[in-house]
Amino acid sequence: MGVFVAALLACQRAGAQSSGTTTLRVHPETTFQKMVGFGAGFYGGSLQNINAIRDREERGRVYDLLYGNQGARLNIVRLTISPNAEVIHERPARGLKAAPLRYNWAGDDHTQSAWEAIQPVLKRTKPIIYAVPFTPPAAWKDTGKLIKGGVLKREHYQDYAEYLTGFLVYYHKVLGVDIDVLSLQNEPGIAAPWESCIWTGLELRDFLKMLAPMVRGRGLNTQFMLSEGTSWTGAWDHLLPTLQDPEARRFLNVMASHSYGLPEDKAPGQFAAASARNGLPVWMSEMSLMFPPAPDDPGTKAAMDTALYLHRDLVKAHASAWIYCFAIYTAKFPGSMGVLSPADGDGPRQGALVVPKRFWAMANYSRFVRPGWKLMRVDSGGIAGTGFINPTGDGFVIVALNPAAKPQSVTYDFGDRTIGRIEAVATSKDLDLAHVPPPAMQSHGFSATLLPMSVTTFAGHLGP
Repeated sequence: MGVFVAALLACQRAGAQSSGTTTLRVHPETTFQKMVGFGAGFYGGSLQNINAIRDREERGRVYDLLYGNQGARLNIVRLTISPNAEVIHERPARGLKAAPLRYNWAGDDHTQSAWEAIQPVLKRTKPIIYAVPFTPPAAWKDTGKLIKGGVLKREHYQDYAEYLTGFLVYYHKVLGVDIDVLSLQNEPGIAAPWESCIWTGLELRDFLKMLAPMVRGRGLNTQFMLSEGTSWTGAWDHLLPTLQDPEARRFLNVMASHSYGLPEDKAPGQFAAASARNGLPVWMSEMSLMFPPAPDDPGTKAAMDTALYLHRDLVKAHASAWIYCFAIYTAKFPGSMGVLSPADGDGPRQGALVVPKRFWAMANYSRFVRPGWKLMRVDSGGIAGTGFINPTGDGFVIVALNPAAKPQSVTYDFGDRTIGRIEAVATSKDLDLAHVPPPAMQSHGFSATLLPMSVTTFAGHLGP
């Protein structure tokens, strides 16, 4: 369990009333960010993980669960960019327009495997696709290696800008699919043992000012994201130079962070304030459970951890999008890295698809909270409740968390607004996004009992 989750659990258990009912005020008149959606990541090895599932129908079920209308209804695809595409044409002279396809993306295994992995997504929905590199090509780095950090040499900034632009052009012209958002770097402050690269905030700012005009010059409308730091504070530090530079700021479209931070991290609030000040959305662009590194956990504890991070990022950072690290991932890597548990392991279940509790906990949000909905204020009172209101103002969703081992009674008071037609679904030890008895209705609110260790979604009509 992460230290953030542990701290929040302790706070909630201390604040929640063990007897009687906690009454929480809902404020439909006070709204914040407009939601973009929820998503998961795909990379070159995603297809291998999916194909490890024995049953062909179960392989299709992966996509139905993630992106189908009866599943989690995710609508964002996070796509990694290969650093290994080989050059086709000799480099043009400086100042000349780059050839339309300088790099052999069609012959790059990572690119083609990732493209094949997202094909079933495109048959189920039209997702927002955002792409992120983990490292530039090794030859352009000071270390000459893809892994363990290293720095992109300044003399290769234009080479790399052309490389990334070429990837966008390949998707647009050859595959017929646009990359909606391009992130400049995954976790620019970490020299990870996998593919990685170190950038300062100033370097990202300078590279953005070179890359964005090149992309625009090719007639592409791809938006640009910074900075995808490991923690909110790290991301903020890497983002700030761009926000402070008027020339770079005009190219920035999305502010982003990963959510591996500590509970005392103040940067989620800085992101929320900057979003309101600059009119830029905030994305939580990667989260998984790796604190401390442990085997994949398909159970209720990981589900509650996931829901608590969701609540923190949406309420504190005003994140408009929330994206789990991978759609499906191997259990051989420490941590619960995929929305779906991997299909590997030893014994008779090897090759079976496992749908973990964390998938259902995420679906408690993503199935009901659609793009265009807004976060609305819900008083905490010791219970984490995340509220949303639809674009027409006549529908609401509240996702309530009870991480305690005992049931918790709660009443939601909507003030002068009337409510009706409430549906309640819960994820718990024994339930997977299953219907539970509807709450007791009052004209201006409702009361319910939250199951132990549960995530419960209340979706209802909101009157005048």
